[in-house]
Amino acid sequence: MTVASGMKLCFAPEMSPALQEQVSGILSQWALPDLADDYVISAMSGGGSNVNLKLEGSRHALALRVCAPEPERWGVDRAASIQAQCDAARADLAPKILASTLPEGHFLCPFLTGGVMTPARMREEDLLGKVVETLRSLHAQPTSSRAFSPFEDAAHFVKLGDAEGAARPAEFPDMYDRVRQIAQLFAAIDAPRAFCHSDLVPQNFIVGDRLRLIDWDYAGMGWVAFEMASFACQAGLSDEETDKFLRLYDPQVDDSQRARVALMRAVAGVREAAWATMAEPILSAHTTPLDGWTYQGYASSNLTQARNAWAKASFAEMLEAAAYVREGARF
Repeated sequence: MTVASGMKLCFAPEMSPALQEQVSGILSQWALPDLADDYVISAMSGGGSNVNLKLEGSRHALALRVCAPEPERWGVDRAASIQAQCDAARADLAPKILASTLPEGHFLCPFLTGGVMTPARMREEDLLGKVVETLRSLHAQPTSSRAFSPFEDAAHFVKLGDAEGAARPAEFPDMYDRVRQIAQLFAAIDAPRAFCHSDLVPQNFIVGDRLRLIDWDYAGMGWVAFEMASFACQAGLSDEETDKFLRLYDPQVDDSQRARVALMRAVAGVREAAWATMAEPILSAHTTPLDGWTYQGYASSNLTQARNAWAKASFAEMLEAAAYVREGARF
Protein backbone atom coordinates (compact mmCIF):
# COMPACT_ATOMS: atom_id res chain seq x y z
CA MET A 1 0.00 0.00 0.00
CA THR A 2 1.36 3.44 -0.96
CA VAL A 3 0.02 6.63 0.62
CA ALA A 4 0.03 10.16 -0.76
CA SER A 5 3.38 11.08 0.80
CA GLY A 6 5.16 8.37 -1.19
CA MET A 7 5.47 6.07 1.82
CA LYS A 8 4.96 2.43 0.87
CA LEU A 9 3.47 0.55 3.82
CA CYS A 10 3.72 -3.12 4.74
CA PHE A 11 1.93 -4.03 7.97
CA ALA A 12 2.95 -6.72 10.43
CA PRO A 13 0.48 -9.65 10.46
CA GLU A 14 -0.72 -8.98 14.02
CA MET A 15 -2.06 -5.54 13.13
CA SER A 16 -5.82 -5.56 12.64
CA PRO A 17 -7.38 -4.42 9.34
CA ALA A 18 -9.09 -1.56 11.20
CA LEU A 19 -5.77 -0.29 12.59
CA GLN A 20 -4.09 -0.67 9.20
CA GLU A 21 -6.82 1.44 7.63
CA GLN A 22 -6.54 4.05 10.37
CA VAL A 23 -2.76 4.30 10.01
CA SER A 24 -2.98 4.61 6.24
CA GLY A 25 -5.52 7.39 6.63
CA ILE A 26 -3.38 9.28 9.14
CA LEU A 27 -0.22 9.08 7.04
CA SER A 28 -2.12 10.13 3.90
CA GLN A 29 -2.95 13.48 5.54
CA TRP A 30 0.68 14.55 5.76
CA ALA A 31 2.97 15.77 2.96
CA LEU A 32 6.28 14.10 3.82
CA PRO A 33 8.26 13.80 0.56
CA ASP A 34 11.60 13.61 2.40
CA LEU A 35 10.38 10.49 4.19
CA ALA A 36 9.35 8.53 1.09
CA ASP A 37 10.53 4.96 1.68
CA ASP A 38 9.33 1.37 1.99
CA TYR A 39 8.22 0.79 5.59
CA VAL A 40 7.38 -2.25 7.67
CA ILE A 41 4.96 -1.17 10.40
CA SER A 42 4.73 -3.03 13.70
CA ALA A 43 3.29 -2.34 17.15
CA MET A 44 5.48 -1.38 20.08
CA SER A 45 4.72 -1.97 23.75
CA GLY A 46 3.61 0.93 25.90
CA GLY A 47 1.06 3.62 25.35
CA GLY A 48 -1.83 3.14 27.74
CA SER A 49 -4.56 5.09 25.95
CA ASN A 50 -2.46 5.25 22.76
CA VAL A 51 -1.08 2.80 20.22
CA ASN A 52 2.61 3.23 19.44
CA LEU A 53 3.92 1.95 16.12
CA LYS A 54 7.37 1.63 14.60
CA LEU A 55 7.88 2.34 10.91
CA GLU A 56 11.11 0.63 9.81
CA GLY A 57 12.36 1.75 6.41
CA SER A 58 15.53 1.31 4.41
CA ARG A 59 16.55 4.94 5.10
CA HIS A 60 14.38 6.03 8.00
CA ALA A 61 13.06 4.68 11.30
CA LEU A 62 9.99 6.49 12.58
CA ALA A 63 7.54 6.29 15.48
CA LEU A 64 3.83 6.92 15.02
CA ARG A 65 1.50 7.55 17.93
CA VAL A 66 -2.15 6.78 17.24
CA CYS A 67 -4.23 8.38 19.96
CA ALA A 68 -7.44 7.07 21.47
CA PRO A 69 -10.54 9.28 21.39
CA GLU A 70 -11.88 11.11 24.45
CA PRO A 71 -8.47 12.26 25.78
CA GLU A 72 -10.19 14.19 28.56
CA ARG A 73 -11.01 10.85 30.20
CA TRP A 74 -7.29 10.21 30.64
CA GLY A 75 -6.51 13.73 31.84
CA VAL A 76 -4.77 14.51 28.55
CA ASP A 77 -4.78 17.67 26.46
CA ARG A 78 -3.51 16.54 23.05
CA ALA A 79 -2.54 20.02 21.85
CA ALA A 80 -0.70 20.73 25.10
CA SER A 81 1.20 17.42 24.98
CA ILE A 82 2.34 18.07 21.40
CA GLN A 83 3.39 21.58 22.36
CA ALA A 84 5.33 20.24 25.33
CA GLN A 85 7.19 17.72 23.18
CA CYS A 86 8.02 20.45 20.65
CA ASP A 87 9.32 22.67 23.46
CA ALA A 88 11.46 19.83 24.83
CA ALA A 89 12.72 18.85 21.38
CA ARG A 90 14.22 22.31 20.93
CA ALA A 91 16.55 21.43 23.81
CA ASP A 92 17.20 17.94 22.35
CA LEU A 93 15.34 16.34 25.23
CA ALA A 94 12.62 14.71 23.09
CA PRO A 95 12.24 13.53 19.49
CA LYS A 96 11.20 16.25 17.06
CA ILE A 97 7.59 16.02 15.88
CA LEU A 98 7.61 15.72 12.09
CA ALA A 99 3.84 15.86 11.55
CA SER A 100 0.76 15.92 13.75
CA THR A 101 -3.02 16.04 13.56
CA LEU A 102 -5.23 17.94 15.98
CA PRO A 103 -7.57 17.63 17.76
CA GLU A 104 -6.95 13.87 17.52
CA GLY A 105 -3.33 14.18 18.65
CA HIS A 106 -1.74 11.64 16.27
CA PHE A 107 1.90 12.43 15.52
CA LEU A 108 5.00 11.15 13.75
CA CYS A 109 8.57 11.54 15.00
CA PRO A 110 11.97 9.87 14.56
CA PHE A 111 12.36 6.52 16.27
CA LEU A 112 14.97 6.86 19.00
CA THR A 113 17.53 4.05 19.10
CA GLY A 114 19.25 2.88 22.26
CA GLY A 115 16.34 1.23 24.00
CA VAL A 116 14.31 2.12 27.05
CA MET A 117 15.68 2.60 30.53
CA THR A 118 14.35 0.15 33.11
CA PRO A 119 15.02 0.27 36.87
CA ALA A 120 17.48 -2.60 36.43
CA ARG A 121 19.29 -0.89 33.55
CA MET A 122 19.39 2.37 35.50
CA ARG A 123 21.26 0.62 38.30
CA GLU A 124 23.46 -1.60 36.12
CA GLU A 125 24.64 1.33 33.99
CA ASP A 126 24.64 3.87 36.87
CA LEU A 127 22.31 6.24 35.00
CA LEU A 128 20.94 8.16 37.98
CA GLY A 129 23.31 11.07 37.36
CA LYS A 130 22.16 11.26 33.75
CA VAL A 131 18.54 11.26 34.91
CA VAL A 132 19.30 14.25 37.13
CA GLU A 133 21.14 16.02 34.30
CA THR A 134 18.18 15.47 32.00
CA LEU A 135 15.64 16.72 34.53
CA ARG A 136 17.65 19.79 35.46
CA SER A 137 17.94 20.66 31.78
CA LEU A 138 14.22 20.15 31.22
CA HIS A 139 13.23 22.19 34.26
CA ALA A 140 15.34 25.10 32.98
CA GLN A 141 13.48 25.23 29.65
CA PRO A 142 10.54 27.52 28.87
CA THR A 143 7.24 26.04 27.71
CA SER A 144 3.97 27.34 26.37
CA SER A 145 2.20 24.11 27.31
CA ARG A 146 -0.44 23.82 30.02
CA ALA A 147 -0.25 23.94 33.79
CA PHE A 148 -0.24 20.43 35.29
CA SER A 149 -1.59 19.33 38.67
CA PRO A 150 -1.38 15.74 39.95
CA PHE A 151 -4.15 16.63 42.39
CA GLU A 152 -6.59 17.54 39.61
CA ASP A 153 -5.63 14.33 37.80
CA ALA A 154 -6.20 12.22 40.89
CA ALA A 155 -9.58 13.85 41.57
CA HIS A 156 -10.63 13.21 37.96
CA PHE A 157 -9.56 9.55 37.99
CA VAL A 158 -11.16 8.92 41.38
CA LYS A 159 -14.44 10.49 40.28
CA LEU A 160 -14.58 8.35 37.13
CA GLY A 161 -13.62 5.23 39.06
CA ASP A 162 -16.27 5.88 41.70
CA ALA A 163 -18.94 6.35 39.04
CA GLU A 164 -17.96 3.09 37.32
CA GLY A 165 -17.43 0.95 40.43
CA ALA A 166 -13.64 0.66 40.25
CA ALA A 167 -12.25 -2.07 42.51
CA ARG A 168 -10.03 -0.52 45.18
CA PRO A 169 -8.81 -1.62 48.63
CA ALA A 170 -10.82 -0.57 51.69
CA GLU A 171 -8.07 1.84 52.77
CA PHE A 172 -8.20 3.86 49.54
CA PRO A 173 -10.66 6.58 50.76
CA ASP A 174 -8.39 7.36 53.72
CA MET A 175 -5.36 7.48 51.43
CA TYR A 176 -7.14 9.81 49.04
CA ASP A 177 -8.19 12.03 51.92
CA ARG A 178 -4.51 12.52 52.69
CA VAL A 179 -3.91 13.48 49.05
CA ARG A 180 -6.53 16.22 49.41
CA GLN A 181 -4.73 17.52 52.51
CA ILE A 182 -1.45 17.58 50.59
CA ALA A 183 -3.19 19.50 47.80
CA GLN A 184 -4.25 22.15 50.32
CA LEU A 185 -0.67 22.42 51.54
CA PHE A 186 0.80 22.93 48.07
CA ALA A 187 -1.88 25.49 47.26
CA ALA A 188 -0.75 27.50 50.28
CA ILE A 189 3.05 27.43 49.84
CA ASP A 190 5.37 28.74 47.15
CA ALA A 191 7.03 25.47 46.20
CA PRO A 192 9.18 25.66 43.02
CA ARG A 193 7.47 25.02 39.70
CA ALA A 194 9.03 24.40 36.28
CA PHE A 195 8.53 22.71 32.93
CA CYS A 196 7.98 19.08 34.01
CA HIS A 197 7.39 15.82 32.16
CA SER A 198 5.08 14.55 34.94
CA ASP A 199 5.07 10.87 33.89
CA LEU A 200 8.53 9.63 34.79
CA VAL A 201 8.22 5.88 34.53
CA PRO A 202 11.79 4.77 33.73
CA GLN A 203 10.62 3.37 30.39
CA ASN A 204 9.90 6.92 29.20
CA PHE A 205 13.65 7.57 29.18
CA ILE A 206 15.41 6.45 25.98
CA VAL A 207 19.10 5.71 26.42
CA GLY A 208 21.42 6.96 23.69
CA ASP A 209 24.25 9.48 23.45
CA ARG A 210 22.17 11.26 26.08
CA LEU A 211 18.84 10.51 27.76
CA ARG A 212 15.73 11.71 25.98
CA LEU A 213 12.12 11.50 27.07
CA ILE A 214 9.02 10.25 25.28
CA ASP A 215 5.30 10.27 26.18
CA TRP A 216 4.60 13.92 26.98
CA ASP A 217 0.86 13.51 27.65
CA TYR A 218 1.03 14.97 31.16
CA ALA A 219 3.79 17.52 30.63
CA GLY A 220 3.50 21.19 31.51
CA MET A 221 4.30 23.65 34.26
CA GLY A 222 4.22 21.67 37.48
CA TRP A 223 5.72 21.23 40.92
CA VAL A 224 9.33 20.04 40.71
CA ALA A 225 8.79 18.09 43.95
CA PHE A 226 6.18 15.97 42.16
CA GLU A 227 8.56 15.39 39.25
CA MET A 228 11.24 14.15 41.61
CA ALA A 229 8.74 12.07 43.56
CA SER A 230 7.22 10.58 40.41
CA PHE A 231 10.58 9.22 39.29
CA ALA A 232 11.47 7.96 42.77
CA CYS A 233 8.11 6.20 42.96
CA GLN A 234 8.13 4.65 39.49
CA ALA A 235 11.79 3.61 39.64
CA GLY A 236 11.27 2.12 43.11
CA LEU A 237 14.20 4.03 44.59
CA SER A 238 15.27 2.94 48.05
CA ASP A 239 15.68 5.49 50.84
CA GLU A 240 19.41 5.68 50.13
CA GLU A 241 18.90 5.98 46.37
CA THR A 242 16.23 8.63 46.85
CA ASP A 243 18.49 10.74 49.04
CA LYS A 244 21.33 10.42 46.51
CA PHE A 245 18.92 11.43 43.73
CA LEU A 246 17.77 14.52 45.64
CA ARG A 247 21.31 15.53 46.61
CA LEU A 248 22.47 15.22 42.99
CA TYR A 249 19.66 17.52 41.92
CA ASP A 250 20.10 20.02 44.78
CA PRO A 251 23.29 19.65 46.84
CA GLN A 252 21.74 21.93 49.50
CA VAL A 253 18.71 19.68 49.95
CA ASP A 254 17.06 20.07 53.36
CA ASP A 255 14.51 18.14 55.38
CA SER A 256 11.64 20.33 54.14
CA GLN A 257 12.45 19.36 50.57
CA ARG A 258 12.69 15.72 51.57
CA ALA A 259 9.26 16.01 53.21
CA ARG A 260 7.72 17.58 50.09
CA VAL A 261 9.11 14.80 47.91
CA ALA A 262 7.92 12.11 50.34
CA LEU A 263 4.41 13.58 50.35
CA MET A 264 4.39 13.88 46.57
CA ARG A 265 5.70 10.31 46.26
CA ALA A 266 2.54 9.19 48.04
CA VAL A 267 0.47 11.45 45.77
CA ALA A 268 2.14 9.86 42.74
CA GLY A 269 1.29 6.39 44.03
CA VAL A 270 -2.35 7.19 44.74
CA ARG A 271 -2.76 9.03 41.41
CA GLU A 272 -1.31 6.12 39.43
CA ALA A 273 -3.44 3.61 41.31
CA ALA A 274 -6.56 5.69 40.66
CA TRP A 275 -5.65 5.85 36.96
CA ALA A 276 -5.05 2.09 36.74
CA THR A 277 -8.28 1.05 38.47
CA MET A 278 -10.26 3.49 36.31
CA ALA A 279 -8.51 2.42 33.10
CA GLU A 280 -8.47 -1.37 33.51
CA PRO A 281 -12.05 -2.13 32.39
CA ILE A 282 -11.51 -0.12 29.21
CA LEU A 283 -7.88 -0.71 28.24
CA SER A 284 -6.97 -4.15 29.57
CA ALA A 285 -8.49 -6.02 26.64
CA HIS A 286 -6.37 -4.31 23.99
CA THR A 287 -3.52 -2.32 25.58
CA THR A 288 -0.65 -3.76 27.60
CA PRO A 289 2.06 -1.17 28.27
CA LEU A 290 4.76 -3.78 28.98
CA ASP A 291 5.14 -7.56 28.81
CA GLY A 292 3.93 -9.14 32.05
CA TRP A 293 2.43 -5.86 33.24
CA THR A 294 -1.13 -5.78 34.63
CA TYR A 295 -3.34 -2.90 35.70
CA GLN A 296 -4.11 -4.55 39.05
CA GLY A 297 -0.44 -5.16 39.73
CA TYR A 298 0.42 -1.59 38.81
CA ALA A 299 -2.26 -0.20 41.12
CA SER A 300 -1.11 -2.44 43.98
CA SER A 301 2.58 -1.54 43.62
CA ASN A 302 1.77 2.18 43.52
CA LEU A 303 -0.35 2.00 46.66
CA THR A 304 2.54 0.21 48.35
CA GLN A 305 4.77 3.12 47.33
CA ALA A 306 2.27 5.53 48.93
CA ARG A 307 2.13 3.53 52.16
CA ASN A 308 5.92 3.40 52.36
CA ALA A 309 6.24 7.14 51.75
CA TRP A 310 3.88 7.89 54.62
CA ALA A 311 5.66 5.49 56.95
CA LYS A 312 8.75 7.71 57.29
CA ALA A 313 7.18 9.98 59.93
CA SER A 314 3.79 11.01 61.23
CA PHE A 315 1.65 12.56 58.53
CA ALA A 316 1.17 15.75 60.57
CA GLU A 317 4.94 16.10 61.01
CA MET A 318 5.49 15.63 57.28
CA LEU A 319 2.95 18.36 56.46
CA GLU A 320 4.56 20.72 58.97
CA ALA A 321 8.07 20.11 57.65
CA ALA A 322 7.03 20.48 54.01
CA ALA A 323 5.43 23.87 54.60
CA TYR A 324 8.82 25.61 54.96
CA VAL A 325 10.32 26.59 51.59
CA ARG A 326 13.96 27.64 51.83
CA GLU A 327 15.04 30.50 49.59
CA GLY A 328 16.86 28.96 46.65
CA ALA A 329 15.37 25.50 47.12
CA ARG A 330 15.12 23.72 43.76
CA PHE A 331 12.06 21.64 44.68
